Amino acid sequence: MYRVLIVDDDKLARRGIISMMPWDKYQMSVVGEAQNGEQALEFLTENVVDVVFADIDMPAMDGITLMKKCSQLYPELLFVVLTFYEDFQYVQSALRMGAIDYISKLQMEAVDCDQLLEQISKKIENSIAKHSGTHEAGQAAEEQNKSAGQTVPVHHEREWQLLVKSWKEMYWLYDDTVFEQLCRKTMEIGTSVRRIEHALLPLARQAEESVGMAEKDILEYYKPQDFLQWLKSLREGLYQMAARETKLERIPVCIMKSVMYVKEHLGEQLHAEETALQINLSRSYFSVNFKKYVGISFKEFVRQERVKAAKKLLSGQKVLVADIAPAVGYEDVNYFIRVFFELTGMTPGEYKKLNCKSGKA
Repeated sequence: MYRVLIVDDDKLARRGIISMMPWDKYQMSVVGEAQNGEQALEFLTENVVDVVFADIDMPAMDGITLMKKCSQLYPELLFVVLTFYEDFQYVQSALRMGAIDYISKLQMEAVDCDQLLEQISKKIENSIAKHSGTHEAGQAAEEQNKSAGQTVPVHHEREWQLLVKSWKEMYWLYDDTVFEQLCRKTMEIGTSVRRIEHALLPLARQAEESVGMAEKDILEYYKPQDFLQWLKSLREGLYQMAARETKLERIPVCIMKSVMYVKEHLGEQLHAEETALQINLSRSYFSVNFKKYVGISFKEFVRQERVKAAKKLLSGQKVLVADIAPAVGYEDVNYFIRVFFELTGMTPGEYKKLNCKSGKA
């Protein structure tokens, strides 16, 4: 698997190249991206890269200068240059310095990216063969890297696609439990941060647009957990904005406000009709939209939030089930125990004992 670094000062151009190219098909994997030559050199000092796709015209350090420095520091590193220049004067300079190919940004949408990457892949193999004398040497190096644990864990494509489908349902924007589960599964599946970004960035934009938030720049992330932490912060920011919003013109904002209202009033009697009044909606219209956006009914959501709050209270050293029930909105202790059992498979007492044994309480 050839490790690829994308270097371009235009973030949209970088993301476009990453998303348009069928990298996996030609044994390539994008391991990083940088916005100029200086950042690329910093990345190369800590990461193994086989091929660099670099723009020629960049601030701080352009592509030609980057190639010159890398020819001394990393003589086996291969370059594919990206350009807007129609006369290809700079491209010719890059090719003379050893770049194996070039890509015209102006023609990218008009050409077959599959065919283009196939052509580049063959040139990569030929170039490596010339330097090493045999292509098998490169394969041996790849196997060595695998044994050293330097490659991204293999994941099942079908499992990943199903996970992306769950993200696209957007229930995670309104339900903390769904969000936490999706984040955990995304980490467990072991895919690259770039692939996660490609799947979730459009959804993040969709979430921002749903509440009228202005688009903000996204920092560079090299680890999945860092990107997911950014997504968590974005989600929190959306709720803060929804809390300040006084105009109830957007349904997503109304649903967010209802979610916050439930969490703030768990110890009280909560009904759909009263909650709908808080956001100036009729009960029926609110109920339909709540299930549409959250994925479950208002009543079921309240049950889940109450049990979640009860779990936190049960982690206390000195707490009685009889005291927790009214604290989370249940006057009848037996009914609380029954609801808790239905959602967790154990009674509140059993849950507390289990947490005590595991050292959580």
